[in-house]
Amino acid sequence: MSSYLICSTSNFLRIFHCYSRVLLIKFLFSSIASVSARTIGMLLNRIIDLKVDQLNPRTKSRPLPSGRVSMRLAKVYLSLSIIIFLVSSFLICDFLIYLALIPIVMFYIYPFTKKFTFLCHFFLGATLSLGPLAGGIAATCSLKSFFDTWPIALFTLFWISGFDILYALKDYSHDIKEGIYSIPSFFGKKVSINISIYCFLLSLIFIFIYILKTGPTIFQFIIFSIISMGLFVQVYNSKKSDFSFFEYNSYIGFLILILIISDILFI
Repeated sequence: MSSYLICSTSNFLRIFHCYSRVLLIKFLFSSIASVSARTIGMLLNRIIDLKVDQLNPRTKSRPLPSGRVSMRLAKVYLSLSIIIFLVSSFLICDFLIYLALIPIVMFYIYPFTKKFTFLCHFFLGATLSLGPLAGGIAATCSLKSFFDTWPIALFTLFWISGFDILYALKDYSHDIKEGIYSIPSFFGKKVSINISIYCFLLSLIFIFIYILKTGPTIFQFIIFSIISMGLFVQVYNSKKSDFSFFEYNSYIGFLILILIISDILFI
């Protein structure tokens, strides 16, 4: 979910630089909206998947499944996050309050996709790919910014999908036992890793298109190379049960942030 925050914020920064008439206060509201959206997504996933998480050895010690955090408190935080997200979206541009309902609905649907389709990974990627699009729209209060942000959105779609497929390898045995739908539980580990590689390759193609589209610099190509290596380090370590995919993947997100900020600095 950090990708939603990073990508939406970075795209806001880039387009904000190009449209200096946009008030700086919008950046604050954009950041608040991004953080609250991330919180909504995480909480909905935890609340809806509570029973599944309680049966999973990897997740049963988390605060909600273990009982350290009550369901009531989780729902209170969820309600507050939704209110903050909608209000901050409205304060950026009044029409955004209607568009803000889209990610909320997708966040809600995502946990259920794991109950009926192995394409759940791509649904998650599509959901988080709204982040870059949201950042662009927030900066300009116009849907025209879609044309500026689509490469990052498609990068996010395949980056997150590939990551989530690898992440699902940790729950391979549990998912088969409990009937959870995922690419690993349907196609096995080897095929899943190969699909993840193809996803990462597609993500790199779209980030490369973004670099070419915005005017390439040597620094951007260096960051691109590091991102490429980082993605395939995840693939290399995919069979290690103790590898922290979630933490490592967040570093990729910050590299994307650096890449886009460098585009601003070199304009």
